[in-house]
Amino acid sequence: MDDLRFVASLILKILMWGGIASMAWVAFSCDEFCEESNRTAVVVNFYAEADDASLTVNNVWIKGIENNDTLYARSAYSQVMLPVNPSADVMSFAIKNDTLSADTVIISYTRRDGFISSECGCVTYAEIQGEPDLKRHSITRMEVVNPSVSTVSYRQGVINAENIRIYY
Repeated sequence: MDDLRFVASLILKILMWGGIASMAWVAFSCDEFCEESNRTAVVVNFYAEADDASLTVNNVWIKGIENNDTLYARSAYSQVMLPVNPSADVMSFAIKNDTLSADTVIISYTRRDGFISSECGCVTYAEIQGEPDLKRHSITRMEVVNPSVSTVSYRQGVINAENIRIYY
């Protein structure tokens, strides 16, 4: 009887240590996790027309026209990121705030698929084509400062490359 308990105890210990070793092997044998974003977005900063200074616009509301998604709702922003649709060559957005009328912005771009890494996967890069079409009411003008749309980070404190300036 004691031999049977000893054998059972030994088998349980082997299974327990084998399970721990298997979990450690799985955890440490995998490649590193992806630390780069695979999302691309047009980075838009707001500016004051009068002095070309960065501007924080209060109560910003941005809604996609094709998909009817609200991207930004009733908050203060000096920068917004408009996601690139990986299956279309144009994006349309309505932008407004409580004190100004809504403007429609249409941005045309060409897409290019890219591969980041096995951990991060694929990405769709974009190149803005010409100046955005603007049906304006409140925006005085728009300017493309960098037509190459790249991956963006949504983490606080990360500076993303500016693509378009909107002047009020």
